[in-house]
Amino acid sequence: MRQHWISTEQEQRMDVLGELTSATKHIWIGLHGYGQLVEFFQRPFRDLETEDRAFVFPQAPHKFYINGVSGRVGASWMTKDERLKDIENQKKYLTTVLNWAHSKAPTAHIHVLAFSQGVATVMRFLGHSPVAISTVLAWAGSWPLDASIVNLKALSKINFQGWFGDNDEFIGRQKQIEIQAYYKNQFELDLDVSIYKGGHKLNQVIL
Repeated sequence: MRQHWISTEQEQRMDVLGELTSATKHIWIGLHGYGQLVEFFQRPFRDLETEDRAFVFPQAPHKFYINGVSGRVGASWMTKDERLKDIENQKKYLTTVLNWAHSKAPTAHIHVLAFSQGVATVMRFLGHSPVAISTVLAWAGSWPLDASIVNLKALSKINFQGWFGDNDEFIGRQKQIEIQAYYKNQFELDLDVSIYKGGHKLNQVIL
């Protein structure tokens, strides 16, 4: 048996809060976590939209039923099956998203807030973006241990802030410390990290 890959044109959902115009100064790209949908992920950001600040929420391309074969649906950025191909497709997808946003508001600064699985997604995308990314807020997500030289070079030049909950059921305090130590020892990057009270979710007060 021979394995083949083909390119296809697809449409993906993307929710936008605010108007992207020449007057827009800041665009925040929001990358949701595993099992989430943008319909719900974007809700905490609705009160943060302003005349010069807009939000763009691309939905991860893989959708599935959370429990069994019916009921609530979630989305995922990747799985372990054909993992490297998923990562390449993520880059193509996010490139399209950023090009679209930049075309609507060409002078706006681009920022990314990523949650959970979205954190590794954006960190692997750094250095491949067609548009400069000013800020990354990495919220309650594991940093990829396989970050490339391209990723790390870009990461060293942007405003990066990591946020972890003190009671995160998926990324406990010990794992948080290990991730930070790995990046410092292996990659010589001492990244900024803040701890908030709470679990594996966005803190709307901090937002």
